[in-house]
Amino acid sequence: MERVIAQRVLKMSFLVAFVGWIMIWIMLPTKTYKNIWTPYLDNKLNSSYFADQGTNLLLFTFPVMFIAAFGCIYLHLKKNSEKPKLSPRDGKCVRLGGFWKRPAVVMAPLGVVSAIELVFGVMFITLLIWSLSNYLYVSFGQLHNHDGAKVWQAKFRSVSLRLGYVGNICWAFLFFPVTRGSSILPLVGLTSESSIKYHIWLGHISSVLFVAHTVGFIIYWAMTNQMIDLLEWSSTYVSNLAGTIAIIFAIAMWATSFRPVRRKMFEVFFYTHHLYILYIVFYVLHVGAAYFCMIIPGIFLFVIDRYLRFLQSRKRAPLLSARLLPFGLVELNFAKSNKLKYNPTSILFVNIPSISKLQWHPFTVISSSSLESETLSVAIKCHGSWSQKLYQTLMSSTSPPLDRLEVSVEGPYGPSSMNFLRHEVLVMICGGSGIAPFISIIRELIYQSNNQPDSQLPKIMLVCAFKKSTDLAILDLLLPIGSQTSVSDFISRTQLYIEAYITQDHDDRESQDPKDKNIQTLWFKPDLTIDRAIAPALGRDSWLWLGLIIVSSFLLFLILLGLVTLYYIYPIIKPGGLSDPSKYHFSYWILWDMFLICASMFTVSSIAFLWTKKDSSREAMRQVKSLDVPSPIASPGSWFVGPAERELESLPQQSLVQVTKVHYGTRPDLKKILFDCKGSADIGVSVCGPRRMRREVAKICSSGLANNLHFESISFDCDARSGSWDSWRRPVIVRGPLGIISWTELSFLVMFAGLLVWSFYSYMHSMFRYARAEATQHGISVSEAKLKSSALLLGLIGNMCLALLFFPVTRGSSVLRLIGLTSEASIKYHIWIGHTAMTFFTAHGLCYVIFWAKTRRVLEMLKWDKVGVSNLAGEISLLAGLVMWATTFPRIRRKLFELFFYTHYLYVVFVVFFVLHVGLSTACTMLPGFYLFVIDRYLRFLQSQQQVQLVSARILPCRAIELNFSKSPGLSYTPTSSVFVNIPTLSKLQWHPFTVTSSSSTEPDRLSILIKSEGSWSKSLYQRLSSYNPAENLQVSVEGPYGPPFTDFLRHDKLVMISGGSGITPFISITRELLHRANTACEKTPRLLLVCAFKTSLDLSMLDLLLPVSGTALDGSRLEIQIKAFVTRETNPAGEEQSPFRTILFKPSLRDAPISAVLGPWSWLWLGLIISSSFMIFLLSIGFLTRYYIHRIEHKPNKAYSDSSGAALYMMFICISIASTATVGFLWNKRQSAQEIRQVQSTETPPMTSPSPVFHDMDWELESLPRQTLSKATMAHHGKRPNLKKILLDCEGSSIGVLVSGPKKMRQEVAEICSCESAHNLHFKSISFSW
Repeated sequence: MERVIAQRVLKMSFLVAFVGWIMIWIMLPTKTYKNIWTPYLDNKLNSSYFADQGTNLLLFTFPVMFIAAFGCIYLHLKKNSEKPKLSPRDGKCVRLGGFWKRPAVVMAPLGVVSAIELVFGVMFITLLIWSLSNYLYVSFGQLHNHDGAKVWQAKFRSVSLRLGYVGNICWAFLFFPVTRGSSILPLVGLTSESSIKYHIWLGHISSVLFVAHTVGFIIYWAMTNQMIDLLEWSSTYVSNLAGTIAIIFAIAMWATSFRPVRRKMFEVFFYTHHLYILYIVFYVLHVGAAYFCMIIPGIFLFVIDRYLRFLQSRKRAPLLSARLLPFGLVELNFAKSNKLKYNPTSILFVNIPSISKLQWHPFTVISSSSLESETLSVAIKCHGSWSQKLYQTLMSSTSPPLDRLEVSVEGPYGPSSMNFLRHEVLVMICGGSGIAPFISIIRELIYQSNNQPDSQLPKIMLVCAFKKSTDLAILDLLLPIGSQTSVSDFISRTQLYIEAYITQDHDDRESQDPKDKNIQTLWFKPDLTIDRAIAPALGRDSWLWLGLIIVSSFLLFLILLGLVTLYYIYPIIKPGGLSDPSKYHFSYWILWDMFLICASMFTVSSIAFLWTKKDSSREAMRQVKSLDVPSPIASPGSWFVGPAERELESLPQQSLVQVTKVHYGTRPDLKKILFDCKGSADIGVSVCGPRRMRREVAKICSSGLANNLHFESISFDCDARSGSWDSWRRPVIVRGPLGIISWTELSFLVMFAGLLVWSFYSYMHSMFRYARAEATQHGISVSEAKLKSSALLLGLIGNMCLALLFFPVTRGSSVLRLIGLTSEASIKYHIWIGHTAMTFFTAHGLCYVIFWAKTRRVLEMLKWDKVGVSNLAGEISLLAGLVMWATTFPRIRRKLFELFFYTHYLYVVFVVFFVLHVGLSTACTMLPGFYLFVIDRYLRFLQSQQQVQLVSARILPCRAIELNFSKSPGLSYTPTSSVFVNIPTLSKLQWHPFTVTSSSSTEPDRLSILIKSEGSWSKSLYQRLSSYNPAENLQVSVEGPYGPPFTDFLRHDKLVMISGGSGITPFISITRELLHRANTACEKTPRLLLVCAFKTSLDLSMLDLLLPVSGTALDGSRLEIQIKAFVTRETNPAGEEQSPFRTILFKPSLRDAPISAVLGPWSWLWLGLIISSSFMIFLLSIGFLTRYYIHRIEHKPNKAYSDSSGAALYMMFICISIASTATVGFLWNKRQSAQEIRQVQSTETPPMTSPSPVFHDMDWELESLPRQTLSKATMAHHGKRPNLKKILLDCEGSSIGVLVSGPKKMRQEVAEICSCESAHNLHFKSISFSW
């Protein structure tokens, strides 16, 4: 009874402290606080101990620290007094609590938001709006005129400043959700995993406010000519430079935190998020000590938690065993202290140094601390690169066996109570590995049923959806390893019922591969000298120890701060009795605060950790020594895919098997399942799985038809809808001069057009204002002056286009890959920008010619002034541009490709004379794009000087050639990559792009391309190889390969690839890559449907390339592929015997080398080094040139240095800087790669026939073909074209990727189908070099 009273008193005091803290934030921006409260509080609270920090420490820091410290005591009392409530709650309480937790918003970008979350979200937004409006009201009433700024400029500055104030409010809450061991979150029934979405929301809001704050000040400084203030680090006030550095770190973290970047490049997100340390340091240095005290609580508690996690992670956890399930799931079993207690649905953070020393990944704990007192288990599904490496490490450890695997852990972290016990009925819905948290719930309920027989357990229904029959093996984890616990009593008391749905398989048990049903178990030997059983970081009474750490470290900080202020700082700022804070550096105050906080926390936390470690270490060592791990037992998953006549009574899991019903080839009807749950007023609905599933269940539970359903989502995501991103990629414009345009492209196109229109209007408005004065000054009419101004502004607009022109054609660019583009996919942007730029430049030149003609100054065309603009250079540049522009139109480019190719080299002349025309200062606007292009172009030149080793060539019957090159094993590339090929004997200047058909995973030492004989260059190559003399050597140079930074086609359930003719080439590499992943990786591969259209039956021979020459060892049955081949110009299969492939083997030359990365395996790091170092050399060079050469000439009387000469020197220094650094980087990596062993390997004898004879010779014995699986999956249709609309709309699946490569008409037809409303599950992507 006394404990209950103490808990209630503590809860009431927490509520009072929290409400008071919020009221302070509400009053902070008001006039009352500023004019009345602040003077009074400063007079009472600011002292010689805490200086100006006293008020904020008491009002903003103390309430939260009080709640955090005494919250630990409350949680300790609750932990020791609370027992699981195994009886349902009162119906009125159920309805009231259920209403507030019911989903209120189920939509992007917030995801699933409950009613109580919505209320608090609205209140928080109201607080931000209230604060901003009051800040502006107070500041506008007492506006300060800084440095003679105008009134509106002062108001603009005030708005920018107050945006930063409001962002500081977000920071006060930002770190609470990510403090995993926090005492704050459990007080309100939250965990850090369930509240991570709040951290994301707060992070986005604060980033928007801080970016607006920064941009606002930059604009203000630009308007008032004070841009130098951006780099100011004041000794008496706010440091602008620190704020600038902080916002740079913030933008880097923010940019990588968006879902598309985070999912595709998790490592980038993970490592950049560690910049939070620098972000905090420079942010605090920027705002000062007083504002730091407002946000101390969240940071203080986070740093304590982070340091304790660091101490815990230094220990190695004893890994006892690992179970490898057939569908790529791993169960890791650790030894744990029997004093470690946790609740179901907890998570554990795992680090394996042999895979990555820095990466920590969260995984759901599937064990029950009650049922398994000495072991802790987690389930890991192979989805990303880290988990795949772990699975491959364990798979390869069977021979030779791996005795020990070093693992470190943090946690476990989970809910403070078992809320699922309060329901009468518990419906658990999961998809795939989302079953993991429900395993721990079921294990806990098994323990409760055996140890509390009189308690009332909830009825349980488990609805699980899997893709394959082999996934059913995960049901084996419902019971721990070696468990002989009887579950019959548990099943009878809970009326457990399991509904398993197999969505992609039918009830075909006998066809299952026996290998897919085996579960491998690996046993490890813990190292008793290093490994320690997983135990609480602070021992059994962890909440009391945490409260003690918080109180003592905070008190120690206050004492140290008081002593430093009293005996060190005050004697400096108050030497004669008068206080002068300017005598002590403004930033030193905050440095003392940060140092003292860290010293206090680290000291106290280390003492507490070492004290508790002394007792737990002895017990943990004894447990590891005495632990006896039982032997594994069979998997019930095999009973669903194995023979039906197997004897069920021989299994200890027979009861689970009997209550499980498996549905094949269908998806669960969640609405029917949930609405059919009748007879109870309290039904708990927990869902864990794909986002679409969670949203569907949330909508059902939030409908007015389901008042008895109480929803809970278990997920690490913020539940933002990914479909919203896919909708932006959907085609919106299919036909027209621009080609196929997605919503994203259209949006950016409209914004770019808006920028040009806005710039045109602004330039015209400002220039025409002075047209009359200019006309009077130069003796011309007003219309002529306006014509001249129009000519100038057209050139300025064209210069804006030129700033973006070179980014799309920088093949090895890091800029394009940051936004998920390649130069091949973005070549259309180069074409659009080029047409726009040349339109403006042509109009610019014509207007000036007309102006000179009207004013009779035609000789101005030949003017080349020493100072100012050079007209002649501009005309030369324009002529070069016009020649390039005229040959870029599709008709000329297709019919006269050589003319287009060679005239495009005039870009050198165009750029050089353009810079000489406008001068370097104006040309700096286009410098970034052109600079990166020159670096890339020079690296490509260096790579092209090396002749590559051509191993063999295969001549196909369809007048196509497959070239096979030797490549370095260290060179990896993604499917759909391309290489540029040059054969000097055909043309020394022409480089042609071809899609890579090989896979770097399947063929680590080989790179292949397919060339169709269509143009003059390819026809010449075909004729040369057809009459090739083996004694000759074919010289080939290669640039590339270039491709996408990642492959996103693995995210789809099904992949439909549509090609026409040689457009099949990118799909060959995709098929080979997926075949490799299906045989070696543990992740699921999408189903494949290849729809290819050919003109003749001979073209069917290209299907033979879907498998590599040496790829017959791969099991084709593991890849679900269906091929529909359409031969449009032949009604019947060809009757005559098809000519076999002809293979040509080439003798390597000593000068030939395998294809390798131009900058080695660390190419991105080397490229970044080249960019930064060359640019620094360029800046230093022009600095010395200007300071010691140009300025000395210009300082002489009547002397001026030629602008054209200066521009020429600057261009020369750019070239020298790039050439020197790039050459050094290239030669260094070339020397390293030369040390690799390069062996010339002869190509194995290729197959002499193609799969195509199978389509017209049905007597062919398929069993004699190593590619029989591919042949069986192929269906040939003669004399008709594919009905693409029917094929696509008949595809079933929630996410279907549609890739198309072929003629323009085919791409447009597919894009139209994918853009229609009925094709919401089709995600379109075009693969083509043309637009």
